[in-house]
Formats: sequence, structure tokens, C-alpha cells
Amino acid sequence: MEYINNGLKTYVELLYKQYYSREDVHFVFKLFLIAPILAWQTLKDAAVELIFLVLFWLIIMKMSQGRDLIVSLFEPGGLYGYRRVIFTTLAVTSLSVSMWIIPAFLFQKQENRKRAADGFDETRSPFRQHLFFMHRVLPLIPFWLLAMSLFNISGWWFVGFAVVVMLLLTFLNTPIKKSKLRRQLMLIIGLILILSTLYFFRRFQVEYTSMKIIYAINLYLLSILMFLVYHNVDAYIEERHKNPVYFNRSSYNRYRANTVLYACIFGAHILVILFIYFRPFRISIAPESLLLYMFSVYVFAIDFLFYFFSAGVKRQLVFAFVAVAGVLLVATGLWKANVNHYTMDKNPTGTSFKGRARDNFADRYAELKFEIEANKSEEPYPIVLVSGEGGGSRAGLWLSQNLINFDYETMGKFRNHIFSISTVSGSSVGLSTVFSYWDKTRYADRTDSAWLKFPAEIYANNFVGSSIRGLLLTDLYKSIVPGNWTNDRNTTLQTEEAEATTRSMFSLFNDERTNDRMFPDSAMSLKKDFMYYFYEQRDGALKYRQYTPITLINTCRSNDGRRGIISSIRLSDRYFNDAIDISGYLYDDSLYTDENKKISVSRKKPISLGQACNTSELFPLFSAPVYIDSLGSFVDGGYHENSGLKSTLEIYQQLSLMLDNDPPSKKYRIYIVYLKNGAGEKQLYKPRPSEPTALQPLKTLFSQPFEGSASYFEERAKFIGAVDSLVSFIPVTLNPRFIVDSRYTGVVANPAKRKLEEEILKDLINKVDVNEDGAKDTILNFPLARWLSKTVINRILVNAAPNNMSPQVKHLLGSVRTVNAVSRPSNLPFDQFPEHDQLKASADTVTVPKLPSRNKSKYY
Repeated sequence: MEYINNGLKTYVELLYKQYYSREDVHFVFKLFLIAPILAWQTLKDAAVELIFLVLFWLIIMKMSQGRDLIVSLFEPGGLYGYRRVIFTTLAVTSLSVSMWIIPAFLFQKQENRKRAADGFDETRSPFRQHLFFMHRVLPLIPFWLLAMSLFNISGWWFVGFAVVVMLLLTFLNTPIKKSKLRRQLMLIIGLILILSTLYFFRRFQVEYTSMKIIYAINLYLLSILMFLVYHNVDAYIEERHKNPVYFNRSSYNRYRANTVLYACIFGAHILVILFIYFRPFRISIAPESLLLYMFSVYVFAIDFLFYFFSAGVKRQLVFAFVAVAGVLLVATGLWKANVNHYTMDKNPTGTSFKGRARDNFADRYAELKFEIEANKSEEPYPIVLVSGEGGGSRAGLWLSQNLINFDYETMGKFRNHIFSISTVSGSSVGLSTVFSYWDKTRYADRTDSAWLKFPAEIYANNFVGSSIRGLLLTDLYKSIVPGNWTNDRNTTLQTEEAEATTRSMFSLFNDERTNDRMFPDSAMSLKKDFMYYFYEQRDGALKYRQYTPITLINTCRSNDGRRGIISSIRLSDRYFNDAIDISGYLYDDSLYTDENKKISVSRKKPISLGQACNTSELFPLFSAPVYIDSLGSFVDGGYHENSGLKSTLEIYQQLSLMLDNDPPSKKYRIYIVYLKNGAGEKQLYKPRPSEPTALQPLKTLFSQPFEGSASYFEERAKFIGAVDSLVSFIPVTLNPRFIVDSRYTGVVANPAKRKLEEEILKDLINKVDVNEDGAKDTILNFPLARWLSKTVINRILVNAAPNNMSPQVKHLLGSVRTVNAVSRPSNLPFDQFPEHDQLKASADTVTVPKLPSRNKSKYY
């Protein structure tokens, strides 16, 4: 007996007979008429599988992070090499198998139950109702989808290839029923795959586009091979089902091979999940591999539960009872999600910051005034207020690379002139890189050129995989199961950042500890107490470290959207009147207003530098909100304001007042340096299409802090720089057009590398945008998560190189050198980076006449 749904044609004929009576109709027309019904049957039968496929497509193809993931898979010098390709291929195969495998014994139990009822119709058999042909075709989509994601071209090409494969499989459906022919075809495809794979790994990460083509072809060949394997196993199930049921023979034994295979896959999933769950995340699995694998686990588990509870009425009643009980527990509040693992971690090393309160603003101004008075040059003393924009790893790289470059250009003196530094989101991660560098070079009289490679070493690492692991496995489990859990995906990310920073530091100076898999907390700069970087024992007392800026790490309280700040000094409520002083809540004995009115008692909970920076970078999904005892939950600081300029301008207001009330006798100049890594100039009148009305409020709420507020404070800072004769606003802007514009090289004169770069850059382009003047721009939507490809990193380094600095930045650095009587060091470390005039262009400024500034004109 042949199953009527074994092939596409036979199944179409069956459905056509159920809905139409006319027989003399061509098959193609029947397929056209039945297509909606076939689509509905497929959706009903494979809804879970299709949902996960859509999620994978959205993440890899539509999120800006996806393009960078794919590019980094094939570009030379990639992080994982051939292992990553193997893991990804195994993961997509696991997803395919999970979509296909069915427990035949459970299908048989369903059939037995239906046969026990009166009037059993043979067509009601679960085996016949299951879409055997589509059931083998749908698991091929993961291979096709992964192949499509490798290329930045129209997806219709790959849809066409998939249709060709389906037509081929449909045509071969009858011939390949013969086991001998099927085995021969499988052997031929297997040999081609082996030869192609051997050549691929020989040229992998040497060539780019050609290797992507070979890998895509291999994925299509692998999909055909898997279809033949599926056909072979399904044929076994059909054959066993046709045989009569023997006396006292269980359904498990009737489909012994399928049962054993299903049990093996079940056991393998459990072992891998336990390995990923309990082992600290140090396995070299890239994000897309882990994402695909976790999706395969969810598909397998959900399908198993569905098949299991559908096998009998009692099981269905149990499932219904458990589901209703669960809903009632949630609705009545008797069961709540467990979120104790999201509580802010206390730094186990403790703190030496005891017995005193943090400095106030006046203390820091007094030291600044002393430095201004000590200036022996005729050059006005530069006072630098730094702001860092958010934006994931690119923001961390942009902020830290520029500040280290500035230090190198001034023989390590630039940091001495930074009065305050305000960061948010990704730039806060860059701050941890900067403080690690400052701590190791605190007493150096110049900057070793090896440190110029420090940020690139750190941000070439994968900081995404652990977030996927936590989101889909560890944190999810802890949220469901009661218990006093501690670590979450934020903790893992902090550890990864700390280890990557330490390993990068060791690598720069050929330290033998570079290859260690784990480092003690004492060796990791990000594990040190936050206050260690600001206060030290000096002259028998705990004092603020010399030449250390006021630091403001901005976050956002999700309960009410208010700004939280982790600060090295006490925050005046006159200026920071909407801000929550998190450091005071964690370190000071008590919090007081400017009028000395007690607000709150401290929790005495010291945190690490990594924890402080992580509290600012909690981008949704990739990280979880962090809960600070009784104070509330905090999320990414960009949800309040994404430029960091709001806090800087409040520092500027206090500084202006101090300079007015207690002016130094010597000249000075204030520089507001804005390290901006996002889009370039504003486009207020760019043509925009109409959008769905229901989505517009959500889009507005999301865009306001990241674009609206950030733009407002940038314009305000520009205005201050325009009207105050003693203030210069300097935006240090990463040029987004340069990143993907292959007309401008980012490599040295090397034809082979130049060709590879051009191919990679085309892959990075997310879209082509039309400007107000009608000109077309290639746009790279920078990744918001924690991954950067080597090509993006290199072009960011070109953008930050001294020979591509703007005139305003060069003037500031020259002023610092003059005041400190140091000369410019050798430019040799930057000779590898080409010079581009468009990167030096000054940002647009506000054209407002300069006004006399607060009685300071006499110093000019």
C-alpha cells in the first residue's frame, strides 16, 4: 500500500478530490486551486517550525548585527576559523533534523485510539494526515535560508534555487523509492560534498566570495542528501506501518529503528544542553551556531510535547489541567517569575573606599584651578569634557581608540586635561578599556605604541553568544524554576569582557599568560572595585587620584525612565535634579541633598568596574535589566538619552558657575569633546514613506531617546560652543559612509587585500538611502550588539588615525602638547592607515555670533 501523501502529486490529487469534482483538469491547474489549502495544511502541521525559521531569518537578514556575523564568518583573520563553519553546519543540520523527526510509536498510539472508536476512516490515520512529502521538504529550508544569508543580494535568487531543488526532488520521488538507486545517488552527492569541503577548507579565509559560493552550494547539496536520508527513514516507517500488528508487540518495538534514533537524538540534546548550561561559556561557538542549535532544541521539545499529549485522551486531559492550573497561578499572583538572579552582583573583593564620603564638585574644581594656575605656557589651559555616544562594540572601540590615540599624540598628557567623562551604553564599555589602559600606564611618561592595538584586540571578540545562551537557556530556566539563583547572562558578559580585556593586554606584551583559559580576579582590571580607579591611599589618607576625571556612567531606571548615574563624585541635586546617584546609594553612608537633608541610607554594596559599565549597556534581549536592591531595575542608558551629553552639560553648568565665582588668574579654554559613532549629519527633510499607524507610537517611543534626545543635546552643546568665546564644541564623528564605501581603501597598498576588502564591504551594506539632495548613499546600520568584523574594526581605526583627525582635534592636541612642553611622537604606528580628506572634514556648526563669556574676555 502506497501512502497517498507520499509525493506532492498524490497529495494534491487527494486534496483536489475532497474539494472539487471535475477530473479532466491538468495537474498544474489543480496545484493552483489547491495551493491555499496545501498552505493551510502545512501551516497547521508545521507552525512551530516555521515560526523559528522566521525568527532566524529576521535576526540574520534584517537585524544590523546579522550582516556583521555573516561577514566575519568568511573574512580573513576571523575569530574562530574552520571550527565555526563546522559548528554552524552541525547546528543547521540539527535544526533540520528536529523539524523532520517524528516519534512513530506515538503516531501509532494515536491511530490505535482512533481505531478503537466507531467508524474509523483509513484516511484519518495520523500517518496519512501527516504531510510526508512536505514533512521532508520543510526541513530543507534551514539549509536554503543559511545559504541565502551569506549573500547581500536579492533573496529571490535563492528562492528560485530552492524551487529548482523541490522540482528535482518531486521528479525523483518515484525513482528514488528504489533503494539501490537511492543509495547510489546518496553516495554520489556525498563524494561531491567531501571533495568540495576539502577544497573549501584549503581556501577558506583566503578567498572570500568564491568560498561563500562553494559553501552555499554545499548547503544545497547537503539539503538534497538529507532529503534522501529522510525519505529512506520514512519509507521504513511506512513499511512497518503496513505490516499487521503482532500479538503483544508494543509500538516501540514495531518501529524499533525510529524509536532508537529518536531516543538517541533526545539524549544527545540533553547532553549538549547540560554541557552548555553547566560549563562556563568558554566553548568556541559563534552566535549564529548557538542560535540555530537552541532553535533546534526548542523545535524538538515543543514537537515532542505536542506528539506526546496528543497520543491519548488522558494525556490531553492532564495537559489541559496543568495549563489551566498554570494560568490560574499566574493570574492570582501565587506564582511569579523568579528574577533574583538579575540582582546586581556585589564585588567579592570588597572595597577600600571606607571612612569618607566621595568628593564633591568643589573638591575637583579646586584641583583643576591649581593646575590652571600652574600653567607656565602662554597657551590657555585646556579643560576637556568628554561625552561618549552609545552603540555597542563600535561605540566602545570608537571611544577607547580615540582617547588612547589622543594620549599617544600628547605623550600621555591628554588624560590629565580631562575634567569629566560621561558615557552611555556601548561607550561605557569603552570606558572600561580606557581605565584599564590608564591604570597600567599611570606613571608612564609616554604611551607605548603597543597600546594603540589594545581596543581592536578587545572588540574583535564575541560578546553575543553568551547573551543568546542566557536568553534561550540559563536565564529562562532560572526565571521559571524557584530558587536562590545568582549568576545571569549579565554576569557572564561581565566575565567575558574582563577576560577579553586581560587577555588582550597580555597579548600586546607577549605575556605567557595570554593562553590561559581562566584568570584570577586579581589579574583582571574590570574585576577591581569601581572606586579603586578614583580613590587611593596617599599621605596617610584616602584621596582622589590625581589626573583622574569626574566619571559619569549613565543608565536608565526602567520603572520610571529616570536617569541613573554611577559617579566618582557626589551629584549636586541642583544640577542633576532628575538623576539617581547610584554610587551614593551603593557606597556612601547616607545620601543627602545640597541642603544636607538625608534622602536614603547606603546599601554598602561595592561593585566592580565591569559591573558599573555593564549597568549602562543593558541593551534589551541581549542583556537583562539589573535590579539594585530596593532602588529599582536599570536598563541601557540609551533609553533615557544616548549621547552622554546631558550629563556633560550639567557638569559644564557647574564648572561655568565655579569659574565665574572663583576665577583663576591664568587663561583657560573649555573643550566639549563628543565622541559620536552613529549617523552623520541630520536630515530633517529626507523623504520618508508612510508607515502603519499602529506601529508609529512604538517607533516614536523607541527613537526619541536614541535620536531625538541625543540630537537635542548635541545641538545644545553646539550652541554653547558658538556663543561662549571660551568654549569649543568638537564632535569626533565616525564617518558611516566611509565604512562601506569601497572607493576609499582601508588597507595598505596590497592588491589581494584590496580586492577582498571590496568584496566584504559590499556584503556589509544594509541598504541604499536617498539623501535630501537626491544623492544615493550606501548605509551600514552598525551592529548594536557586541560583535565587530575585522573589516569594520580596521576601517574604524583608519577613521580614528591622527592623519585623518579634524583640524579642531589637532588644535586641541597641539594645545595640550604646548601646555605640557612635549613634542609630537613618531607617526610610524599609523603609517599603515591611508589618509582620506573626507574624514578630516569639520562637522557643521551653529552660526551664532560669539558673545563675551561671563566676564572672561579679559583673559583673551
